[in-house]
Amino acid sequence: MSESIFIFVVCGAKEHTDTLKLSLKYLKKYSKKEIWVLTDSSRNEEAIFHDTVINIKTPEYLNHHQASIYLKTGIHKFLPKGNTYCYLDTDIIAVSEDCDTIFDQFVSPIIFAPDHCKIRKFSSYAVNCNCLKNREIDRKKFTDFVQSVQENTITEERLIAKSKILQNQFDQLKKSIVKKALTALRYFTSYPIFKFNKDFYFNKKTRTWHSNEGEVIMYEMNISRMQKATGLHYNKWTQRWLNKLGEDIWFDECNHLIEYINHTFGIEVKDKNWQHWNGGVFVFNENSYDFLEAWHQKTMDIFSNTNWKTRDQGTLIATAWEFGLSKHTTLTKNYNFIADYNNPGVQINPITNQISDDGFATSHKPCLVHVYHHWMDKNWAIWQWIETK
Repeated sequence: MSESIFIFVVCGAKEHTDTLKLSLKYLKKYSKKEIWVLTDSSRNEEAIFHDTVINIKTPEYLNHHQASIYLKTGIHKFLPKGNTYCYLDTDIIAVSEDCDTIFDQFVSPIIFAPDHCKIRKFSSYAVNCNCLKNREIDRKKFTDFVQSVQENTITEERLIAKSKILQNQFDQLKKSIVKKALTALRYFTSYPIFKFNKDFYFNKKTRTWHSNEGEVIMYEMNISRMQKATGLHYNKWTQRWLNKLGEDIWFDECNHLIEYINHTFGIEVKDKNWQHWNGGVFVFNENSYDFLEAWHQKTMDIFSNTNWKTRDQGTLIATAWEFGLSKHTTLTKNYNFIADYNNPGVQINPITNQISDDGFATSHKPCLVHVYHHWMDKNWAIWQWIETK
């Protein structure tokens, strides 16, 4: 009889098995399905105590990180056929009983959720081009200056949360030339208070941003001092910081991953702005074998290729295009809501249990939340909400 089974993969350092423990706790609370753990116990700093643990000896030449990816992408080799499985990264937290409905979402040959960025933005995180490294040099100049200006620092988490909301509204404004122009006109014709909207205003005398309650939530940067100290240039119209070559220091997109996929595997990614998949959650069964085997083999190949970083998402992109699945159905964000701490659009309404990654232009009621950094950050509103579940 076919069963629906959740499966985690972990091996290596204690921090990873500790993460697993917490994720297991939440999933056991909300799921009625079986939960298995796939591991290489010989690599673990601490033993895993769970009802069903599948122990697989991984190749000795792999480091722990590579061994985890070996187990994950080779998962079809180690599990009994005839069942439907849902793979979960260990940093996936279940927050409602709806998590079990993920098995109903399966579409052959396999189904993933979309990532929180697109392929060109992900590129430098998958391959060893210098694009991200070069930008990081300029960004360090920027952040070092900001950290040196200690007198204008917001430290209260409640106010930081509001500043993130304001920053997200700035980001949304940049997307519309008309709205940006009209806002600029209102700014130049108002003094001393510029009312940005019903929630925020700017005091031109003190150069401070305020909530509608009057609290200071953001200090305007001293652009002139920043430019002199760093050699960077600020374009007031585009609101972007540029290096000496005129490049946006926060622009981190490139085509190198697309090029390396072609050079390494002979696979053409035709959509340069493709919404690639996130490898943290996927549902599969025995019909997924060919796809998973191709993904696994490509991933093993790049371990010895210095052009590639030790990750599995770049090879996942290659495999999706190889199998003609660029337009394949994906899971909704409810099944893998990616909580990016650095995205000011990630906000929570604890009363309605709705969460957003775009400042509530859209909202979701997720059953699985992907907390891929700032794990257990008790000062973060998202983690505080998770702890109430």
